[in-house]
Amino acid sequence: MVGVCFWVFNIIFMINSCYAKTKDCPEVCSCLGTYVHCGSKKFETIPSNIPSWTTHLILQNNSIKKLTDVNWKHFSELKELILNKNEIVVIPKDAFKYQTQLKILELNRNKLKVIDPLTFKSLEHLSTLKLKRNKINELKDGSFYGLVRIDKLILDYNHLKVISKGWLYGLESLKQLSLSHNYINKIDVDAWEFCKTLFVLDLSYNNLESIEADTFKNLGSLLKLSLNNNNITVITENAFVHLPKLKILNLSNNKIWYTIEDANGVYQGLNDLEKFHLAGNKIKSINADAFVGLKNVSYLNLGNNNITSIQNNAFSEVPILKELVINTTSLICDCNLLWFLDWINLKQFKLQVTICAYPDWLRGQSLIEVTGNLTCDELPKPRLIEEPDPEIMALKGENITLNCKAMSSSLDAMTFLWKKDNIELANSNVLVKSRTEPDGKSTETSSELNLISVNHSDAGKYQCVVSNNYGTTYSQKSAISVLVFPTFIKTPKNITVQAGETAKLECAATGEPSPEIAWHKDGGNDFPAARERRMQVMPYDDVFFIINAKPSDMGVYSCTAHNPAGTVVVNASLTIQEKPSFIKLMEDKEFTSGEHVLKAYRKPTIIWLKDGEAIVRTERHFFIHEDQLVIIVDSVQSDSGMYECHLKNALGEETGRSRIIVKPSK
Repeated sequence: MVGVCFWVFNIIFMINSCYAKTKDCPEVCSCLGTYVHCGSKKFETIPSNIPSWTTHLILQNNSIKKLTDVNWKHFSELKELILNKNEIVVIPKDAFKYQTQLKILELNRNKLKVIDPLTFKSLEHLSTLKLKRNKINELKDGSFYGLVRIDKLILDYNHLKVISKGWLYGLESLKQLSLSHNYINKIDVDAWEFCKTLFVLDLSYNNLESIEADTFKNLGSLLKLSLNNNNITVITENAFVHLPKLKILNLSNNKIWYTIEDANGVYQGLNDLEKFHLAGNKIKSINADAFVGLKNVSYLNLGNNNITSIQNNAFSEVPILKELVINTTSLICDCNLLWFLDWINLKQFKLQVTICAYPDWLRGQSLIEVTGNLTCDELPKPRLIEEPDPEIMALKGENITLNCKAMSSSLDAMTFLWKKDNIELANSNVLVKSRTEPDGKSTETSSELNLISVNHSDAGKYQCVVSNNYGTTYSQKSAISVLVFPTFIKTPKNITVQAGETAKLECAATGEPSPEIAWHKDGGNDFPAARERRMQVMPYDDVFFIINAKPSDMGVYSCTAHNPAGTVVVNASLTIQEKPSFIKLMEDKEFTSGEHVLKAYRKPTIIWLKDGEAIVRTERHFFIHEDQLVIIVDSVQSDSGMYECHLKNALGEETGRSRIIVKPSK
């Protein structure tokens, strides 16, 4: 309504310069009720005689440089202030301290460069703020804090580069944000946290290159999004899932042909989308799955793309489509388009220019007029006869070669493009070979991509894209993994512990991907300590513990590090020392002459004594079982005496005694 009043007001001035003066109206200005028009008067300062009752003040098209030349507190009734086309360089923090009732503020076409924090903090009732065509290159954190009722913020034609959460802080009620014709190339993570009520967002004519998975996170209420005329080449799969209510999406004049020619699922999540603009994206062919998820689209603009082919049932995912814009002079008019003609007739669409470019006898004719001549005798669009392997694993530093080969029934030159993660490779090492078939009616061209001494940065999904004037064909994607052979950074050492203590073995390795660590004992998986729950192996720890070590834990422990690049093994021995002890205590015994005397003991070092002197081997004295058993054959009375067994190892000694009495035989 306010806009209509101004329009009527201006018409009045243009038609008749003679009008009734409002009381107290400045001589150089024009007034109508509480509207005061002081535009185009070459003011360098704000006039001091503007009435305090003014509610709508127009000061546009002057030479005003500062906003501090007048006592603004007299204008507490202002609801609209128009300061367009002046020379204002800066807005003081308290410039609008007294304009608490202001609803519309326009500062278009000035010379502002920076908006400081809290500049508009007193404007609690402001609903529209226009800052178009300034030179704003920085919006500081909290620039618009205090605009609790702001509905529309216009920042077109400035020098902004980044959208950040900081300068959007406090705009919880914002419904429309226009940032077209800036230099925006980055949208920070969670930038829209404070703009959850946004309905309209215009980012057209900027320098955006990609749309990531969370670029539009928190914009669940958005109805219209303009991204046309950027440099967008990559849209991550499911990048629009945060926009379930979006009605209009404009992606025209970018470089996202692959999203229609090859990708699947890029536009899923846009369940309410009604109008979709994709004009001028160099699209050559339309994939059958290009519009998956767009079941409510009624308007689709594919103009200015020079489309050559449309796959069968390519529009089946847009069942309620009512208007389709396609204008092309490059169609391959063969039998593959019969379905399209039937579909067009069923929908009763009126196509714009749809001209055949192939075969030669149909060149220049409208598709609608050649229905009886649609055959499939030739295949001018490139068809792949060799594609890169779907999966390649290479060691870091190796060389990799990817091959792609295509044929065409046309003699038209084929061009190859290699992409990594949907981004065109620049300055790549590519070898192309082409030859004409002996029949002279078709060509075969191959492309070889060489990756020299691959590193981690070379890992990704590679794809070959081959084109000629009749279309584009995409190869399968080749997933390249760059592996690093496992290398130990911690190795276990040979250790010796006493029985009952804790044994600790360390092992860690690095590699790409990170190696898995495994332990073995004596070449197997039998760990006595594990069975007895004395073993601790933490999944993400480098240390292997055996608690309350026992002799049964002794052995060779192997640490194995494994990843797809290979396996490395390192060994360490574990020795358990135990103080010598008798399995069975020695006892006094009596034997009859002629009987055998037998004594037993267990390792380690064993020395046998009789009456203090070492027992030596004789025809009657034998040592078996590693000296643990002493046998005296055909005992005689002289074998009677005090027998001692001395056990000794590094931890100590132990001695056992028993008296042997040999009685005479009867």
